[in-house]
Amino acid sequence: MLDDFRADVRRLKSLPGFRGMVWWMLDQSFWVIFSYRLIATSRGTWLHAPLRVLEKIAEFVFKCYLPTTASIGPGLVIYHAFGVIVNGKTTIGANCTLYARVCIGNRWPGDGTPVIGDNVTIGTGACIFGPVVIPDNTVVKANEVITPSSLRDSAQPPGDPS
Repeated sequence: MLDDFRADVRRLKSLPGFRGMVWWMLDQSFWVIFSYRLIATSRGTWLHAPLRVLEKIAEFVFKCYLPTTASIGPGLVIYHAFGVIVNGKTTIGANCTLYARVCIGNRWPGDGTPVIGDNVTIGTGACIFGPVVIPDNTVVKANEVITPSSLRDSAQPPGDPS
């Protein structure tokens, strides 16, 4: 946990526009990531279930659902955490950036969840649903909706009737 959180802080410090740790510590995004890392450390121990109550409190306070059952690599940056929702079975790689109102999850109960690669940026309002894989170094544009069928449709050449 501590190593991943240090990587998160290192990445924050390396970004253009970084205004110092005090500035970031006043931002809810910092506390969302910190609480995720802190509570996720307890996965697999008897402490995880009681600490999930704190996860719900953080969700209520920050209006951002980043469950500790999701697997998130080091170097996470969230800009404007308000409205971010991540499914608990999602996998997010290292050095990813999420903007406000991003939704990552399944289409219905029992459906698969996305796997997000390393160095992926997901723009404001983007939605990624279902068992899709977002490759490394991808930029998901603002308000883009990605589902397994949208990936299949976008792979067909224009005018292809199949």
